[in-house]
Amino acid sequence: MANNTDTQIDTATLSTHGKLSTFNEGLKKGLANGERFTALMDQLIDTTDGETLLAAAQTLADFKLDTAYVTFPHQYQNADYYLIFMSRLLGMHGDEQAVLNSQRHTEALYHVYSALTDDYTFLYQVVATGNGGAYYREQTTGEQLFYINLERRLLRFNSTAFTNLFINKLLLKGTGIDQINTVLSTLIKFGHCLQDDFGFNVDFNILDVANAAKYELRAADLDQAIVDKLFVSAAENDYMLQNSQQGHGAQIELRAGLTVDIFDAADAGASPKWVLTVHDPDQTVSWFDVLLHFGFMRDWYLDNIDSLEIKADPLVFA
Repeated sequence: MANNTDTQIDTATLSTHGKLSTFNEGLKKGLANGERFTALMDQLIDTTDGETLLAAAQTLADFKLDTAYVTFPHQYQNADYYLIFMSRLLGMHGDEQAVLNSQRHTEALYHVYSALTDDYTFLYQVVATGNGGAYYREQTTGEQLFYINLERRLLRFNSTAFTNLFINKLLLKGTGIDQINTVLSTLIKFGHCLQDDFGFNVDFNILDVANAAKYELRAADLDQAIVDKLFVSAAENDYMLQNSQQGHGAQIELRAGLTVDIFDAADAGASPKWVLTVHDPDQTVSWFDVLLHFGFMRDWYLDNIDSLEIKADPLVFA
């Protein structure tokens, strides 16, 4: 009987010991996880090495700080690490236009731009399904300006969002072109930093200034009546529209050396594929620049947006 009692006591003691050990190990692992987090944050905040910065951001974007035994009441959301990464990378390249702010009484982060009013705030929205990544969006309008995937090293700009926000919401309601260009230059610079520093695959879409860029239209088979409308509008504004040298379509010279073509770029016998191109000697003008600076071209584009809208990557922008 005594042996049985001893055995029962030993079993009870081991059970208690096991529970205490499990609890203690859980605390250790939770605290170690916190230490790993702070080490990654040190890298994200302080490193001057690009690859270290990217690796830290990529890890933190999926990091689970809380454990079953240790929770941290004050912490950033996973989306916030994209903002920190973007601010740090731009800062390393001398661009401080995207100002990182935090919401009152919380640690939630967002961007504001000094060129715009504080009514416009920008943050990331993490994609929880599929290939992951995140969208950089303006909070009040919900416009998704670009999609980024750190793991796949991918960046895609979205023509629809840029048109809606910077033209319909800002330019047409009185915001100056210089103010808009200040923000645009920062976003474009971010794309170039990712491309040049890390080899990201970047589609600048409507912001692409390369003469070789062909902006695909939403309407692959463009109605000739829409081209005819441009003939009329050009004449009313003392411009001459000519037949495109690229094929079936039209061409207009907006100033010396700056030419816009709209034409069917399909191979012979293939289905129509209408595109826009912008050519200038220095390759510094995009189709979006044309929309900002030439009112009659902008009006023609917006009036026929269902057909003329520049297509963005359909894999990330439905």
